[in-house]
Amino acid sequence: MTLRYLTAGESHGKALMGILEGFPSNIPITEKYIALQLKRRRLVPGRSSRQKIETDNFEIISGLYKGKTTGAPIGLLIHNKKTNSALSQSASPMPGHADFSAMLKYDISQSALIRERASARETCIRVALGSFALRFIALLGINITSKVTNLASIDLTKNKKSIMSKIEEARKKGDTLGGVFEIKVENLPIGLGSHNQWDEKISADIGRQLLSLNAVKGIEMGEGFKLADMTGSNSLDSFELKNNKIQRTSNIAGGIEGGITNGQDIIIHCAIKAVPGIKKGITSINLKTGAKEIICSETSDTTAVFAGAVIAEYLIALEIARHILKKFGGDSFDEIKDRLLLWNKQISKKLRKS
Repeated sequence: MTLRYLTAGESHGKALMGILEGFPSNIPITEKYIALQLKRRRLVPGRSSRQKIETDNFEIISGLYKGKTTGAPIGLLIHNKKTNSALSQSASPMPGHADFSAMLKYDISQSALIRERASARETCIRVALGSFALRFIALLGINITSKVTNLASIDLTKNKKSIMSKIEEARKKGDTLGGVFEIKVENLPIGLGSHNQWDEKISADIGRQLLSLNAVKGIEMGEGFKLADMTGSNSLDSFELKNNKIQRTSNIAGGIEGGITNGQDIIIHCAIKAVPGIKKGITSINLKTGAKEIICSETSDTTAVFAGAVIAEYLIALEIARHILKKFGGDSFDEIKDRLLLWNKQISKKLRKS
């Protein structure tokens, strides 16, 4: 069975719901572990005051028994503390949100009905589901980390002291900030994904997961756009024989070639746009009356780049887990682990030259 997930629920509805199907059995995971992952998403710089209200209390409906997964579909509920049954009746779409296109597509006159589902609040349940995938691949020795490298044109690899002051400056002005984050995946096996068909490439699947985040507007794998300025001879990861083993001299490709993992670290950079919901207001047009209206948001984050970096870890974990199950098969953790260990042993033997 293919690993897949579904979510439901709205930003200010009663709860968010999620189902993770096709997940293996006998993977140990605690509620404390899941709560810690949700806390990581919630308590990052640039968040709105809502994150002080929401505690992301969750309920495991199915798929977990005595601290281990059972192989059954995993069902989760996250209860919203801030709920609102009386939504705004405004017919004015917010630029940069899904409002305009979706209101016309679904013939809905209330922009809030669209925004409630399109809200980034939905990523909370995806992080909860992704916690299972992150735990799974971590037990296989695969590690995912993230960091913010750029905030509103400030290079944070050189100047971290400006982070909070820049965020506070934007908050006081009622404006928002974009940025760039980096994701690194370490200790992946060679051979996840395939070059044979467009929909089997792991690079395409990872790209789809990341672009499902509302604010992600650009993705670089490896050296990304820098490759456009490089010659072929300078943009290849050459081979060398070192300590009697075939190795790569660099990682310009970022761990994926031809849609297949090559054993190097996966390195990805994502560009996050500034959040469209701004407090100082922006001009819109009422789709019913044609009247001009000023729309403002009191609940939006000042920047989504820090939260986006954390959320991306769980989305990539879900995709890595899916490809591991597709490549190695198996229904229980030990079965999958044994197959992965055997594969790595076989690959290591092929790369060793005496």
